[in-house]
Amino acid sequence: MHSADLGDSYSVLHDNELNFGTTDTVPAGAITYAHDRQVTWYLMTSPHVPSDCDTDAACRISISTTSGFVVFDTQDFTSNARYFICAHSNASEVERELYTEKFKELSSCSNGFVFDTIAPQPRQVYVQNTNGFLTARKDVIVHWEEFIDNVDATEFGYPSPIMEYYISCGKCVT
Repeated sequence: MHSADLGDSYSVLHDNELNFGTTDTVPAGAITYAHDRQVTWYLMTSPHVPSDCDTDAACRISISTTSGFVVFDTQDFTSNARYFICAHSNASEVERELYTEKFKELSSCSNGFVFDTIAPQPRQVYVQNTNGFLTARKDVIVHWEEFIDNVDATEFGYPSPIMEYYISCGKCVT
């Protein structure tokens, strides 16, 4: 089911998904249609937009942009800890060539991510194939079953350990 069709279940999916990256991952945030809009981005250890980063213990760093996106330096992170990218923008107007664009106040946080230093250890890995051959031209489907991980999701507030992993690659270079 496409995520846009989830209705009320979208928040359940959003709140129960945990994203992982390696120490080579570059964390970034983006907001569509926010070009030319002043947005303050926060790297947080809890999911809330602070009133002031300097006085909020959960705020690691704040960055203001007008590009609609932000990239955080990985030196601001500790491995195996959960982080959130939060964003705030006041209500504003942006003058365009033929019209004035009006924006409502924006205040939101991501669902969290972790920089994992140790990959999960699978007990069984299966690459989907037909008689030992990969048959899909663009996809390779890998199943990891019964794995052990050094990150305990229950420490991040989830009701149970992580049940499964998926790996995706935007542009794979070999």
